[in-house]
Amino acid sequence: MNGVKAVSMASAALAGVAVLAAGPAVVASPDAGPAGTVAQKITAAPRLHRLAQMRAATARFHGIATAEAAGYVPFTDVNGISCIAQPGVGGMGVHYVNPKLIADPAINPRKPEALVYAPSPDGTLHLAALEYIVDEAAWNAEHRRAPRLFRHRSFDRTAAPNRFGLDAFYSQHVWVWKRNPAGLLEMWNPKVHCGPGA
Repeated sequence: MNGVKAVSMASAALAGVAVLAAGPAVVASPDAGPAGTVAQKITAAPRLHRLAQMRAATARFHGIATAEAAGYVPFTDVNGISCIAQPGVGGMGVHYVNPKLIADPAINPRKPEALVYAPSPDGTLHLAALEYIVDEAAWNAEHRRAPRLFRHRSFDRTAAPNRFGLDAFYSQHVWVWKRNPAGLLEMWNPKVHCGPGA
């Protein structure tokens, strides 16, 4: 996660999150709990189809102005840092989050809660990854296992307290717009670098 002060609004929404906006192409854990809805049962869409779906739905967000017009706002951590990196491991980049999608407890591959932009050496931001986010407590109240967009991989878990000032949450990065040598679904990308003061 990351962004600017406009995130106080996004941050509040994020703290009580679930995962993306609902829609017909919904995916979730294959074993929703007793309270899980039928719409949240995982679809059997092949991996390549799912990735093509994500790319088609987010291609327009290469332009940050378009992302902002669609409701995405910059996000920063508790120290005001917008470009998130982990020394020795790699970076994520600069996050733009959508408070409305974050407040919706469904998972829709076409509507990620966050768009992640990687900075180029000259500071220009380029769309690199999509991030799907859900509040852990909200998800666990309805499901027995962590969420997943792909059958072989559950979302990552971030405990609280954390650098984003949020309650514990689940997230899944999908590097559909920039190759990640560490893996398509890994949180950190060794090819993403945050400059000083980012």
